[in-house]
Amino acid sequence: MNKLFKQRMKILLKDDYDDFIEALTKDPVKSFYLNPLKKDIISHLNKQYLTAHPYIKDAYFYDYNHYQLGKHPYFNCGLYYIQEPSAMAVANCVDFNANDYVLDMCAAPGGKTCFVASKLNQQGMMIANDINKLRAGILSENIERFGLKNTIVTNCDPIKLEQHFNNFFDKIILDAPCSGEGMFRKLDQAIETWSIDKINECAYIQKKLIDSAYKMLKNEGILIYSTCTYSLEENEFQVDYMVNQLQMELLDIKKHPGMSPGYQNNKVVRMYPHINKGEGQFIALLKKHSHDKSNKTKLLKPNINREQLKLINQFYQNNLKISVPPHLYNSNNHIYAILPHFPELKGIKILRTGLYLGECKKGRFEPSHSLALTLSKNDVKHYYNFKADDLEISKYIHGETLSGTNQKGYGLILVDGYPLSFYKESNNQVKNLYPKGLRR
Repeated sequence: MNKLFKQRMKILLKDDYDDFIEALTKDPVKSFYLNPLKKDIISHLNKQYLTAHPYIKDAYFYDYNHYQLGKHPYFNCGLYYIQEPSAMAVANCVDFNANDYVLDMCAAPGGKTCFVASKLNQQGMMIANDINKLRAGILSENIERFGLKNTIVTNCDPIKLEQHFNNFFDKIILDAPCSGEGMFRKLDQAIETWSIDKINECAYIQKKLIDSAYKMLKNEGILIYSTCTYSLEENEFQVDYMVNQLQMELLDIKKHPGMSPGYQNNKVVRMYPHINKGEGQFIALLKKHSHDKSNKTKLLKPNINREQLKLINQFYQNNLKISVPPHLYNSNNHIYAILPHFPELKGIKILRTGLYLGECKKGRFEPSHSLALTLSKNDVKHYYNFKADDLEISKYIHGETLSGTNQKGYGLILVDGYPLSFYKESNNQVKNLYPKGLRR
């Protein structure tokens, strides 16, 4: 470990330094939170390996050596999100209203996005962005698995979003790119790439992102600023900039067990592995006070044609018991259910606009995996329901065809009543529609 890093931490932690260094030699901690869009999840999990989180509702630590939740069929059904416990505290530190407009500027892999978006209703909206193409794809997959309908996923430099949003968002999450000192126990790469130059480079980028977030935040809106590092340059010094230069109000964060005050600042939160059950984290809440007026945002208009609507209606009538969503958007024959307040984001690369329903092909509509994960057995005309440990589920996730009961058309594969995937049956053969990229 870098000697200069140790010197800096010794100055910062003083008498706690030895305990901090010892904590870095211990195993990381694993945790997850339940998907509030799904019901009665905890009754299906093995409580023997779970410990309730002390202050985050429906969140748990788990023994990953004996209970591999990431490889369980329930994970594929989107029943929970596995997230590092300190990172989980970030979105939990402020109350979100169900109709909030929220931006997650650097959102991948999606833990904070899914946590917040699942608490919003159909009047609310989450825009989740990541500048990295690969990470943005993972973000989109996690949002799909969670069954979110109110979320737009973009892949761009977050500063480019300024051209569409001025004084617009109720809340913005800026989990800023940082030097990653809080990940030293978890990631060897964080140790190998650490340097003062990296800290200064990250601090420069952070300030640019803070300026951008300020412009997009509405009057009285709240910025949730966080990093997974310890350096003052990336944490308290950035807070000082927001307070002194941008005239933002620093809000007090309620301190829970494991949360420490900041350096010469009792309103922000620092989390250390020798005090908190998790990795390193910094969190600050700041409110914008401005009389600037917001510009009107151009709305995304439904645009499907008559032939496409006919194919979609036909699919719903033949296979589902629910109505076709009222606002449909067509992107190269890929159909999305959008909300009426979704913005038009011309010039921005978009990976997901609301709920992806499926694709209109010549003479037919092929439903998406995203749609399947939002349904229940009461929504479909045909389904097969299996226990989580049933061999048929293992075979299906592996990509195998199952034997059917002479149903015809599309149906839903369920795991203990939770949706896993669509299938298509004919001639007693259940054709596997589980996405090839997810099979294992």
